[in-house]
Amino acid sequence: MNTIKLDLTHGSVFFDSEIIAVNEKGILAKSIAKLCSTPTQTDEGRTQYRSSRKAIFCGQSCDVVIEIGEGRLYAVAFLFDLIEFFESSILESKVLKACEKSLNVKFMSDHPSAAFLDPFNWGQVVFSYDPKQGDLSLDIIFEHSPNQSS
Repeated sequence: MNTIKLDLTHGSVFFDSEIIAVNEKGILAKSIAKLCSTPTQTDEGRTQYRSSRKAIFCGQSCDVVIEIGEGRLYAVAFLFDLIEFFESSILESKVLKACEKSLNVKFMSDHPSAAFLDPFNWGQVVFSYDPKQGDLSLDIIFEHSPNQSS
């Protein structure tokens, strides 16, 4: 399994201790691309890379999807394996609580199926939940690319 770490201060995501970044041509760094399956194109014209193996983030098993667009790191999504159903709110989630503990943060929610952290200068962090399937995901969305690599 791959290990994922998140630095909220700098908006950095580390995949097996390698920072997720794009090079000067806007292409995902080779050290990370080699850990992913063949990239695909989205309807929005961005390139998505999916981890070729399961990853562990905040102690939870997940798939990782890295999205590159406009020559920069656009988003990193964590698609958690654990299926959960809640009485009233996503804030009841075991996965969300594990992330809060691991990251030392407190998610807020103004909707039963979404939770978020206050925006950062580099972007935003949003949990979402599909109540029909019990699927949880955490999206790290970058307003500008936090890292460039060669």
